[in-house]
Amino acid sequence: MSLRPLYVSPIGRGGVDIGIQNILRAVKRAGVDGAELLRMPERYNFAPMLLPSALPRDWWRDRDIIQARSRVAFALKRPGIPLVTTVHHLTTDPRLTPVSSLAQRMFYRLVESRYDGWSVAKADAVVCVSRYTQQMTEATYGRRDTHLIYDGIDTDVFTPAPQRQRIDALPASDARIRLLFVGNRTRRKGFDLLPRIMDLLPKDYVLYYTASFQAGVDINPHPRMIPIGTPDRDGLVAAYRSCDIMLFPSRLEGFGIAPAEALACGIPVVTTNASALPEVVDDGESGYLVEPNDVAGYVCRVRELGEDAKLRQRFGEFGRDKVVRSFGYDMSGPRFRDLYLQLLQRDVR
Repeated sequence: MSLRPLYVSPIGRGGVDIGIQNILRAVKRAGVDGAELLRMPERYNFAPMLLPSALPRDWWRDRDIIQARSRVAFALKRPGIPLVTTVHHLTTDPRLTPVSSLAQRMFYRLVESRYDGWSVAKADAVVCVSRYTQQMTEATYGRRDTHLIYDGIDTDVFTPAPQRQRIDALPASDARIRLLFVGNRTRRKGFDLLPRIMDLLPKDYVLYYTASFQAGVDINPHPRMIPIGTPDRDGLVAAYRSCDIMLFPSRLEGFGIAPAEALACGIPVVTTNASALPEVVDDGESGYLVEPNDVAGYVCRVRELGEDAKLRQRFGEFGRDKVVRSFGYDMSGPRFRDLYLQLLQRDVR
């Protein structure tokens, strides 16, 4: 197909960058061979109005569509080329306030919320990655014609281990039950809850966690928490296949890429009954949903799964089927492609 969309994304390892890469792969699988990704230094997330001057000359030439996250999309609008912005989550979300520093709250309120608003207003199409994010976006910025397209998961890559048997790609330990946390070590992700949860779990439960070391963060928060760095995609698949349960006590997710990846690998998930996470994890079917900050609740549900291998298998099978049906590239790719074709039929200024 001759469509030539251009995706502009920061160089990073967070969910937003992964989401853009997933869109690129999904639309290519849907036949949009001309799709390309243009990377930008992450610092332009904070001053996106300077971004066009940092991009290659005539970067928009011969492009049918320009797409970027809502923090920067407004700065990329070009006459005659449809602009698509993707809202991954909003910093105006009240769930973010208790887990943000004063400086972060000031930046969110005075700066980033304006960037998001400008992008939502200027874009020819606004795509939200979950129903929760869609409702928040429409309520916050008043735009009622947004599109719901879930973040896509490559279910040909994120697959269960052969014979659904746990493999050994994680560092050696005395664990009988291996837990996995995937995400940044922030309060929004619930990382601060993990040591408290581990304190109450049996000694043969070990938690492996991703993320690079960060200044000001305890590099050894608990003796039964083992860091595994920042694995690439293949390494992440191996990590999922090597664990028994994903533990993800995040307080706010615009979608929940990591839980969806775990489910695609046949791993049950214990996560939070908040934000978009109930759209990904079906309580009592593919995992358990626990109320925010309920340490005892997380411990109870993790132990319930940890002591029942058949339950883990049943939840894993249900979760895998759910992700393939609802979040696979075969769902997201054609929806983006069709949206682009609709936009190209409009008179875009």
